[in-house]
Amino acid sequence: MKFIFCLFISITLLSSCDFLNDAIEEQENTINIAEGLKEALRVGTDTATSKLAVVDGYLRDEAVKIFLPDELEAQINALKAVEIDVFGLGTITGDQIYNTGIPFLGINSLAEKEEELIVGINRAAEEAAKEAGPVFFDAIRGITITDAENILYGSDTAATAYLIDNTYQSLFDTFEPKVNTAVNSVTIGERTVEELYSNFVSEYNEILNTSIPISLLESQTLGSISGINTIDEADISAYATERGLDGLFLKVQDEEANIRNNVNARVTTILEEVFGLLD
Repeated sequence: MKFIFCLFISITLLSSCDFLNDAIEEQENTINIAEGLKEALRVGTDTATSKLAVVDGYLRDEAVKIFLPDELEAQINALKAVEIDVFGLGTITGDQIYNTGIPFLGINSLAEKEEELIVGINRAAEEAAKEAGPVFFDAIRGITITDAENILYGSDTAATAYLIDNTYQSLFDTFEPKVNTAVNSVTIGERTVEELYSNFVSEYNEILNTSIPISLLESQTLGSISGINTIDEADISAYATERGLDGLFLKVQDEEANIRNNVNARVTTILEEVFGLLD
């Protein structure tokens, strides 16, 4: 009798589980998960642009602040690390050269100009971010989300990752002209960001080409003494676009995670319905 009773209970529980699973599956089928994911991306984009498309939106946020291009940053660090024996002057360091300049050798500091350039790049990104919303919205509207259920039940940033994987190049191509306009119109001290960058690279190369006396009768360029080569200008517009998009995507990711984990962030009906399935 006990065996029959246990068997009855087991069958009942299994039937209940099957019923519950069927109910959940039916609920998911009645909710357009893909549209809910798109809505999360739209809300995330709206939040991202509202945070970044303002003065200091990029500049004062360490998570998205745009610094100098990697190659230029590496060159500057290499310069700062050198020590040079100058005839009649003694040992000078690259850090001195870069941060304070060496008037005796006709070398001016680049530290303040670096700061101006960083401010300019971030101001250009902030200006361009004002036009990022429509670019992102078009991309979101145009994508077809396959495997929506797995994305919903995936990581906290799965929908944003899907957007990046499927639209990044088209977003870059559409957004870059807007960044280019900002780079050539935003000014710091009456110079555009493009001009600031060009002048900075030129002055950096001039420092490397400075003649340094190493004995009474011999001089060499700073670059040849230190083994550091001059650099060519990079495409500052493309660089600012790449870093600007990185910042926007990071903020979209943050908002997606917030929507997933905070019911109060589900500000529309479809967000409540779709992401309520996670609760």
